[in-house]
Amino acid sequence: MIRREVLILIVIIFFMARVNSSEINLSNLTIEEKVGQMFIVNANKGVNEKFLSLGIGGIFLNNNKITEDFKKIIDDYQKRSRIKLFVSTDLEGYWNPFSDYTSKSFGEIKTAEEAKLLGEEHAKKLNEAGFNLDFSPVVESKNEVWHGRSFLGTFEERKEKIESYLQALQTNSIIATAKHYPGGSMEKNPHWRLVKAKIDSGDLKNFEIAINAKVKAVMIGHAIVSGKINSKGKPSSVSPEVIRSLRNKFSGLIITDDINMLGIRLKYLFKKEKMCVDIVKAGNDLILDSWRTNPKKVEKCIKAITKSIDSGEISEERINDSVKRILEAKGYKVIN
Repeated sequence: MIRREVLILIVIIFFMARVNSSEINLSNLTIEEKVGQMFIVNANKGVNEKFLSLGIGGIFLNNNKITEDFKKIIDDYQKRSRIKLFVSTDLEGYWNPFSDYTSKSFGEIKTAEEAKLLGEEHAKKLNEAGFNLDFSPVVESKNEVWHGRSFLGTFEERKEKIESYLQALQTNSIIATAKHYPGGSMEKNPHWRLVKAKIDSGDLKNFEIAINAKVKAVMIGHAIVSGKINSKGKPSSVSPEVIRSLRNKFSGLIITDDINMLGIRLKYLFKKEKMCVDIVKAGNDLILDSWRTNPKKVEKCIKAITKSIDSGEISEERINDSVKRILEAKGYKVIN
């Protein structure tokens, strides 16, 4: 009888632990922990103790590895992270992080059914390695730089392909990301230069397709835009006007494009901490620092944002809004 009662008690404790582990009380997190959740960093070199101590929210992997190599890095990080991590990559077909897998590009996809099958195929490959967030699909139609990164065809054909692909990803437990809002990021290469673009209603309709199809994340580009949306001379990723235009119609995750691209860094030479503060002030939920990530600079950015919260420049409520979205997207029940 005693053994039976002990067994029941063990089962109850185990069940309660599982329930509690799926809940996070925001008031139990420090400001530093909250801000850490807003960063996704490059993890191609394996587990970095500094990133773990900073409580970063996610990792990015893209180094042309076989599935098992990715899986090992991901498992090591997830086991040692207090809060479940976003594990992200670019698998679009054109960009492919796997050395043991070949994919069609979006430009090769002829029908919505093919787009659905490609989404299912991508989701399967990502799940095998342990990824849960894909920076895909590109929904921009104006493409002068990377042919193959966007779906082709009439507006209706592209609409059906975008819907079919992203829904296939998300049905199979991979968060899809429509990029790069509000457009203009593929007219010239923002990795190496400042980019200016004029946004028209067609650019915005592409993102409305993804939002109406329940995409869970949208990536903000660095293009300096005018026209239907005006970024006021700033890269879109640090423009409150651009972020607000998206937030008014989208309740999911808003993620910056990589912050090491010259399309934004040329506006913040030797001022990375200020850039990170401005990114948060503009309304982004997640900061993508995925290229040549320097752990010490990430720490400085976290400290700069924390200092801005302490001074009242950024409200803690503003941070809580983003962290709540981040944690809920990871599957947690969030208690305020």
